Amino acid sequence: MSGFQDVRDVMDISGPSESTPRAPPLKKQKTVEKRPDGITRELFALLGENPPPVAIVENKFKEKPKWMGKANPWEWKDFTNPARTDSLILRHWERKSKEPPDLEYRFSKFDVKVDIPTYSDGEYEILKDLDWSREETDYLFDLCREYDLRFIIIWDRYDFPNGKSRSVEDLKARYYSVCRSLMELRTPLNRMSPEETQIFNMLNFDKERETSRKKMANVLFARTPEQVKEEEMLLAELKRIVTNQQRTLEERKDLFNRLEMPSSQGSIAGYTGSQGLAALREFMVNSSDKNKKRKSIAMGANTGADGSQPSPAVASISEKASTAIAASQKEAIQPKKQARKLSGEEMKEYGVIYHDKLSQGIKFRSSMVATNVKGGTAQKVSQALAQLEIAQRLTMPTSKTIQKYEQLQSNVGILLDTKKLLEKVEQELRVLKAQQDAAKEDT
Repeated sequence: MSGFQDVRDVMDISGPSESTPRAPPLKKQKTVEKRPDGITRELFALLGENPPPVAIVENKFKEKPKWMGKANPWEWKDFTNPARTDSLILRHWERKSKEPPDLEYRFSKFDVKVDIPTYSDGEYEILKDLDWSREETDYLFDLCREYDLRFIIIWDRYDFPNGKSRSVEDLKARYYSVCRSLMELRTPLNRMSPEETQIFNMLNFDKERETSRKKMANVLFARTPEQVKEEEMLLAELKRIVTNQQRTLEERKDLFNRLEMPSSQGSIAGYTGSQGLAALREFMVNSSDKNKKRKSIAMGANTGADGSQPSPAVASISEKASTAIAASQKEAIQPKKQARKLSGEEMKEYGVIYHDKLSQGIKFRSSMVATNVKGGTAQKVSQALAQLEIAQRLTMPTSKTIQKYEQLQSNVGILLDTKKLLEKVEQELRVLKAQQDAAKEDT
């Protein structure tokens, strides 16, 4: 069998010379995988080139922290609390630092005191009260400074010798009345800033209202389970009534809108008045069957026996005669009725009212309320009625109700005008008093 070299000789192909050294074959580079932590070298060598199917993770404890420096030392230090008046020296542990120590106690900023006003002997002459003496008033203000206006604690500690028994409302009323009068005495109301005016209004304490509120709360807490159930039932019934009332008002409003703006193809302006309604009635009567027969008889009388048309004079006479006959028949069918006059009691019973003059068109009585107040006062009157929860449109607009409503509007307008005039006079009085005080100070 011939070799590879014999084939080269037959084919006359020159092969590589034997002197040319052959390059060694490239070795396959082995990828060295990093040995994971938590596995020994011998065990990792047994795995070979195939990685393990499950990751090997060793549970390790947290490494010990490395401290960069030394711990700061602490020292037992003396301090004084500025909130105390006895100069008591206290001690506590405090971290030692190179910075200079604070001269003020760090927690002294939480020592906040309520600003309780003080008054002089001359000012107390204006703050006098027949039920309170000067000594008892001073005792009350001392307790307010000591307990920071916590009136429940003040009432619990209140023990004035040979004094009356006071409630929490009595203490509050006396304190706030003194503060309010003292503030107004030192700064007149017209010279106060907005912040001072707000504080002045906040000092207004209504003793009667607070007392009634607590009584109502006590009654509310003393209810039995049966009373609670009854109240819940009444509230549910009230909710149902309010819901039905709202639905009725919405339907009533929708009806008003439909009546005020009718959706018709033609114009109804000709039928809004009494004459228009009478003409509409005549038109409906004339279009009935009886009128049609009467018209056919009149047309037959206008024509001749042979069917020829009569002369214009005869036609006009026959038309007049037919019209007279129709009018006489109508009067015979509909005799005139004499209107009976009603007495005053009957007019009140049936709600009959005679008006001097009425405009044309269909109107509701609730929209015919006359406004006696005009100008800028009308808006104030409407706002006052809204605050009193009085509706602008009356639910039952009877004649008496409308009359009372108009009278109420006029009375509210007069009251608002009087109030405006009173405020103007009071302002002028305050200005004159301030001018007098300034003149006295100058002298």
